Amino acid sequence: MHKIPYLVLGLGTLLLAVLALWRRLALRRRGIAVRAHCSAVHRPARGGPARLTLRYPTPDGRTRTHRAAEDDCPPGTREGDAVEVLYDPRDPARAETVHAARRPRRRDYDLFGLIGLSLAIVLASAIG
Repeated sequence: MHKIPYLVLGLGTLLLAVLALWRRLALRRRGIAVRAHCSAVHRPARGGPARLTLRYPTPDGRTRTHRAAEDDCPPGTREGDAVEVLYDPRDPARAETVHAARRPRRRDYDLFGLIGLSLAIVLASAIG
């Protein structure tokens, strides 16, 4: 009786992790590369990585905004610099920098780890 909540939790987390990984890989597969411009660099007061605001045009004439972490952009990117961005033609608000997309697949360790943990929870609740 105590196993059912863990089974539901594990299956739900597994589903969410697989969907997130699928969306991330789909963006890398069908994303359209455009030239974005860094319009602002926000550095936290307490240190840590900066957040960059990137603006890019879409074919429908709209300008979209994407916030990227400092390590998702080429080293040394400053305000006014150009950065390549991939956006999803089905949902132009979904984007990531080309620099981040070119990382090896093992860099998706966060989602692979979550999938592994979810599978362990599901198996432990189903077996035990």
